[in-house]
Order: sequence, then C-alpha cells, then structure tokens
Amino acid sequence: LDQGIVCRHRLIACDFENQPQKNWLITQYINISDNGVDELTIYMTFSSNTQCACQLSFSVWAYETNVINETGRVNNTSYSDTGVRLFHTTELGEQTTDSQRFTISSRGMYLSVVDGGSCTTVSRILVYYNVCPYQVVNMVVYPETVAPPFTNPQDRVVTGTCVDNASPISGDLNLECKVSGIWGDTQVMCSCDAGYENINGRCEEI
Repeated sequence: LDQGIVCRHRLIACDFENQPQKNWLITQYINISDNGVDELTIYMTFSSNTQCACQLSFSVWAYETNVINETGRVNNTSYSDTGVRLFHTTELGEQTTDSQRFTISSRGMYLSVVDGGSCTTVSRILVYYNVCPYQVVNMVVYPETVAPPFTNPQDRVVTGTCVDNASPISGDLNLECKVSGIWGDTQVMCSCDAGYENINGRCEEI
C-alpha cells in the first residue's frame, strides 16, 4: 500500500540461544482507502546471519480494525494468524525474497511479522493489492478499479463513461479488470456529439 512512507531501516533479530521466544515486528496502521479490497500480498526480503538449528521463517499475524488503535496495536492478543509463512531458502548471508497472499475483511489493520528465534536481517517489507489504473481509451473513461482477488480470479467488469460531449458508437462500454491489475482488450468507443470535434481525445465545440 503506497501511503508515501519510505522506511530505509534494516531490522535485525539475533537471539536464538534463549528459546523459546517470539520477536514481534509490528507495522504502523495500514489504511485501506479503496472499496472492494479483500486480499493483500505481503512481500518480504530477509537474510540469515548465522547457521543454527532453528527454523528460519516468519509467520504473519493481523489485527484488523477500521480505526487507529494504538492500545490494541501493542497487545499481542489482538492479533490473529493469517496463515502466511515466509521461509528463508538461500545460502547463509544471501537474501531471500518471499511473498504470500491473505484475505482481509476490514478497512484497515496492523500487521505483525513474528520471528520464533533466529539471527535474521529484514531489509524490506511491502504490503499491497493490485488495481487496474485509471485510463481513457477510445474516448471512454475507466476509473481506477481494485483488481479481483487471486482466491476468486473472475474478471471484474467495469462500465466506462464517454468523455464530455460524446456518446457511445455501439453497445455497452464494459471492460474487464483482471486479477493482475491489467485491463482487458476493448473494441468499444465513443464519438463526439454533433457540433463537437475530437481534439486530442476531447470533444471541443466547433
């Protein structure tokens, strides 16, 4: 979710001698402003700093809430397991990049990445969902649209609108938004109304 926040810190957990333990890395509040978002992807880059007998993996937990709640944020009992597990799969010192998807039902959340006791450096965490971008094609306007989830990858049909002072040439103006955030192909178009002409994709009065 691009909220204009850039974090360049690297986070290190390195205490596998004192077992059992859990190290919780908790995010700031993630505000989901778009309607229709019911699946997120977490993408993480991390590396192992030493050899040990422990399992080099992270679990991802979520505290879903529609409002900012700093008290709940620091209370571990607020969080539920998303079922996501991110595993280190490369050689010692080399970076692993892993990503998983999970479903959501709220307009916001805090995420916690939980380390069970290892010696690991986390260099990047990205949480996002796909959208089909705003576009104007053949003088038809399609708004930015949240893509369908991978768990139910049926194309999301969006009805476009003609630019000002234009009308459809034929049929409806439907277009499919695909799960990858890419618009489908379209043959529909609008044309300028009588008394207007197309100037750089806009209908200007003659």
